[in-house]
This record gives sequence, structure tokens and C-alpha cells, in this order.
Amino acid sequence: MTGTPLRFGLMTYEAAPWAQLTERWRRFEDQGWDSLWAGDHLWSALDTQGRPVRGRFDAWMLAGGIAAATSRVTVGTLVSAAPLRNPTLVAKQAMTLDHISGGRAVAGVGAGGNPKDLAYAGVPPWPQAERGARLEEYLTVVRGLLERDGFDHDGTYFTVAGAVRAPAPAAAERSPLLVAAHVDATLAVAARHADIWSSYGSLFSQLRRGVKLDEKESLRLTRERGALLDAHAERAGRDPASIRKSFMAGFTEDAPWQSVERFRDFVGRFTDIGITEFMFPFPLQGPHREGVFEEVVADVLPSLRAGERP
Repeated sequence: MTGTPLRFGLMTYEAAPWAQLTERWRRFEDQGWDSLWAGDHLWSALDTQGRPVRGRFDAWMLAGGIAAATSRVTVGTLVSAAPLRNPTLVAKQAMTLDHISGGRAVAGVGAGGNPKDLAYAGVPPWPQAERGARLEEYLTVVRGLLERDGFDHDGTYFTVAGAVRAPAPAAAERSPLLVAAHVDATLAVAARHADIWSSYGSLFSQLRRGVKLDEKESLRLTRERGALLDAHAERAGRDPASIRKSFMAGFTEDAPWQSVERFRDFVGRFTDIGITEFMFPFPLQGPHREGVFEEVVADVLPSLRAGERP
């Protein structure tokens, strides 16, 4: 395990009555969770009759609601799909979330996005060969707008003219950037721009085919991706240790909520390869047994945060 303190977060990814969501977020904060996240989806799952069974809220407005309902936890998007939004809009949304939260915001961005969401919006996915270059320019714009009082950019994919940073950040520095990346080109971009790197194991292209990585494969690939990130960071003149590594559970065959022992094993395997931040969808995804979540919250998370080995 690294010397970096472990952090644990939950992601809201589907709609529910707002009062219920607000109560849930406050309860999670009281339970000691470190971060709460808003998933970015437009499409809704349908039942066999074609009726929606999983509604969605807008990610950035959802994150604003989380921030307004809480006072301590980190709040962010996990992750905002870059093809759906102009980077100047994302920078303004991040700036607004920063102020709503009193400096607790993280702007999470990814180059891909679920194909169903892109189809819903009528937005084509970024061509695979251009994703690295587009994400590089996208994050250059987001960072420029968050870090500088004045910013202009005339690039291949994005243009910004006469932008000013107003209001200034709520905290002393800009909001941290979380970047989801899984292939070499986007990992290189994350190595240059990310404060936090996020992986979720299985790719959307695999999930679309019904393929989920098993426990061994998800660990192996995450280790390899983390090593690539570190190598790119060193080439960019950054200390790899300055980038926090996070893993989003729920998209592989890992089943941490089957038992307390399975949860400890899951955390232990991933901390051994450098992951220090764990996010979980809520409602819980995959197989889970009643009572395990409550036991983990009450007993396991405090001990892991205190430095006990999983």
C-alpha cells in the first residue's frame, strides 16, 4: 500500500425523488464518505415494454445539488463526457460548482462517453485516432479558463477569444481535474493535465458487447494502464506520485459487496498497484448481500483510512 491516505466515494447515476436524493447525500456525508459524484448520462434504460426504468438527471446540475446538500465531502462529475459539451461551458460549470461547494469541487472529464448518450444527443463520438489530440486541446482550454485571468486559444478543434476568469476560484487554486483514460493516447494527456486519474476497468466498447473484465484481468489492465500513466508523467517532467489514481467499481466482475472479506480483498488488490481512491455506484451495482454496505461503512472504512492493511 502507498503512503497516500485512502479515500472512498459514491456516485449517483440515476434519478430518484429529489428529497430522497438529498437525504441520501446527507446521510453519506454523516457516514464519513470522502467524496460524492454525479454520473453523466442522458439515456434511460427501458423495460421490455419500452418504458423508461432508470431516469437520469444532468450531471453538472446533479453535482450542484450534491454540493448544496453537503458541507464537507468532495463533489465532482464522474465523468463529464467531453464530446457532449464545449470546454468553455465545462470550465464555467466547474467554476460554478466550485463556488456552490465552497471549494470542494472536482471537474471530472473523459474523452469518450457512452455511445447511447452520444446517440441520444445526436453527437458523433470523437474519431479514435483524434481522441488524444482532442482531449489535449479540450483540457488545455478548461485549465486555461480556470487558471488564468485572461485566456485566448486558437486551436485545431477549439477556439476561445476574449475569455476572462470571473469569478475567481472560491479556494486559493483552481478545482482539481479528474481525467478518465484507458488507452495510450489519452493516458499521455492525463499524465500532463490530471490531478486525479480515473479508470473503471472495462471499456464502454466491451460493455456494449456484454463483456465485463474478470477480477484478474481488471487488475492486470489497471496495473498496466497505471504504469503507462507514470511513464508518460515522467516524460512530461511530472512526478507520477503527484497524480492520484482512482478506480470506479461496478463495471467489472469484481464483487466487493458480497462480503466484508471481499471488500477488503478488492481494496487490497488495487492499493497494491497504486490505487488510493475508490468510487462505487449507488444504488450498488453487481452482486451484493444485505448488510455488507452498512458493516463496511461502520467498521471497515474507518480502519482502512487509519492505515490498517486491507
